[in-house]
Amino acid sequence: TNQPSQVEDAIVKGSAAIIMNPLNKDATEGVLNDAVSMDIPVITVDTTVEGVDLLAQIATDNEDGGKFAAQWVVKKSNLKPSDLAGLIHMRGIDGHTAHISRYKGFKDYLASPEAGKEWNDLEKSDKYIELTGDFAQDVAQNVFEAKLSALDSNGKYIVYCENDVMAIGVIGAIMNDNRFNLKNFTIIGFDGSVEGKKLVDEGKMAITVVQDFNLIGKKAAIVMNNYLKDGKSPESAQMPIEVIMYPASENPRLK
Repeated sequence: TNQPSQVEDAIVKGSAAIIMNPLNKDATEGVLNDAVSMDIPVITVDTTVEGVDLLAQIATDNEDGGKFAAQWVVKKSNLKPSDLAGLIHMRGIDGHTAHISRYKGFKDYLASPEAGKEWNDLEKSDKYIELTGDFAQDVAQNVFEAKLSALDSNGKYIVYCENDVMAIGVIGAIMNDNRFNLKNFTIIGFDGSVEGKKLVDEGKMAITVVQDFNLIGKKAAIVMNNYLKDGKSPESAQMPIEVIMYPASENPRLK
């Protein structure tokens, strides 16, 4: 990526502030430290970089997002563990922070007392199937296609995808296999991307957990403005943004 050179340009031009979504943490750490050493405040959005003294890190609370998806399964999906032939968990990239958090939040909630014994038992059983789709559409589609031969063509399944892109691959795999009916699969996405919301609107996906990018952007602008105007730093550099759900009517946290 050309982000490091963009940061270098910003330093040379004497920019007052830098707000960025670092695509490669290792590549940007050095130049962001250069900016900080020149007293240029830096805010990261969506993802962050360790080892840099940032003014703020504003990102989706991914672990809470995983929990949110599992709460929907338990409270709003209208499915009971006994109805299911399986729950398939499409994992992202091993070692990736978004995967670790979205994985943990989902599994921990299903294993929690609040979810109840039946869901606790399912999470520990061989009905809980984990596949790795690397956050990629083609990988998820291939992995899911290979798994379909082992599934019950009349069984009901929940598929939790750690991003919308993998959900697109899963839907493609099911639709390409005439033994299966998409209606038997309750598919959950994550990101609230344009494509993800469209799949929900078309009835192909049940819900998507939304990263509220508008709110993240707005919050970054407000925090930076307060700092530049009044020298006011936020109380904590860590600013997790609560997830929302699409469609909003499916939010399991609404009373």
